[in-house]
Amino acid sequence: MKISNYLLSLFGYYLDKSCSKLEILNFIKILRPYTTEHELIRLGGNYDGGYLVPDDLSNIKFNLSPGVGSRFNFELDLLKRGISSYMCDASIDSISPELVGCKFEKKNIGPIKKKDQISINDWIEGINLNKRHDLMLQMDIEGMEYETILSLSKQNLDSFRIIIVEFHNLREIKNKFFFKTVTSTFEKLLENFVICHIHPNNSCGINYISDIAIPNAIEVSLIRKDRVKKKIYTKNFPHPLDQPSVKTMKDIFLPKVWFY
Repeated sequence: MKISNYLLSLFGYYLDKSCSKLEILNFIKILRPYTTEHELIRLGGNYDGGYLVPDDLSNIKFNLSPGVGSRFNFELDLLKRGISSYMCDASIDSISPELVGCKFEKKNIGPIKKKDQISINDWIEGINLNKRHDLMLQMDIEGMEYETILSLSKQNLDSFRIIIVEFHNLREIKNKFFFKTVTSTFEKLLENFVICHIHPNNSCGINYISDIAIPNAIEVSLIRKDRVKKKIYTKNFPHPLDQPSVKTMKDIFLPKVWFY
């Protein structure tokens, strides 16, 4: 250990390796969304809990919503389209009685099974019994998304036609270890998925890292590659259907470096 690191450790501080500006810019490039032949629609109503989704929902068997919280507008909109949801969240006791035919477990989701937590692979395999159904995933699990996605088997990951995830804690991306975790997560997703929309969560704020605007949380919509026949980089932002997560707060508009 270097003397400087040792002295800092005496006071409870540690030096972490930092990412370069070029690494941050390269990360932003992999988040560039595409416009595909599937028009984006908004499900889940206005503001928080509403997401932009590619309109390719026919014959999706089930939606999985880990970290469902106390808002169910997204699952109710899917139910109107004939898609039932499986939901889990240890922080709530039950779901809306309007969600007829949907199922709920009072547990969190994660990479492994333990007290109050379901393994995501076990959960999917208990739902997609015949291994041929297309599923949908809408996940907001407050920072556990990285290790959970990285733990997914390829077969289970590829069973989803559409994925919507809120990614958290991006203010920490300057940290080399966290940067590798985040980039590995997206590299895994992008092996067989295309990003079709991104939108910052305005309730979480924005940081400037190496003079680059980085939202602390961002909603990402993806569609499986076999559902896409044509794609071009999206350059028109925000999307007309975008709304701030929190109505009373100013929305976050990403600068052009995110799209060019």
